[in-house]
Amino acid sequence: MDRDTRKKRVLEIILKTHIETGEPVGSRYISDIMGLSSATIRNIMAEIEDEGYIEQPHTSAGRVPTERAYRLYVNSILGEEERNLFEIKKINETLYSRYRTFIEIMEHASSVISTITSYTSFVIYPKNHIFTDGAYHILDYPEFKNIGKAKNLLRALDDKDELLDIMNEYISSGTLNIRIGRENKKEEFSSCSIITASYKVGKEIVGGVGIIGPIRMKYKRVVPIIRHLAESCSRMLEKIV
Repeated sequence: MDRDTRKKRVLEIILKTHIETGEPVGSRYISDIMGLSSATIRNIMAEIEDEGYIEQPHTSAGRVPTERAYRLYVNSILGEEERNLFEIKKINETLYSRYRTFIEIMEHASSVISTITSYTSFVIYPKNHIFTDGAYHILDYPEFKNIGKAKNLLRALDDKDELLDIMNEYISSGTLNIRIGRENKKEEFSSCSIITASYKVGKEIVGGVGIIGPIRMKYKRVVPIIRHLAESCSRMLEKIV
């Protein structure tokens, strides 16, 4: 294994572990996985840190991925996400259940998405209204254990007019959109990732769906959920209009 391959593998381990645990990752843990000495791993980590892909929290000897690392990771997995057929089936059952109006369907679907992903979900209706669900999930993640930080984020989620303006801009590209950390326009969302997807009638964008969660989102799992929901909404609207 050459040096570049080792660096890539070390970064992969740090990303995967941080997504799962939210904790800094130490050289000894990586050493046990890769079968290399801790000293060798520390040298590799130092190089990766110099390149801006990992950083050291003040209270730990371990390292965590930076936003730059998460952007690299997200770009590398798009199109290779995990499609959980059970979760997709659950979404479909929700969309075609006893609910009759489009708004009823979307509100219930938003609740299901929040429950499935454990992130805050939202939908934008064709009449330019936004509905959110599961804001309380924010409090489940240690990234938001600071009360002031959590309150600011919850307040931003409660400001529906500004939230709608931001999300309308995100869905305006007509494609799946992933904003990581400080890529988000509003400072209160700088510790979050936001995934959005638009739904259409013909070629016209009429609304969108998405989730808001920590930067260490389980992207491989949740991206196809949002993509599928947006596609299903487009199909439903095509039948209605």
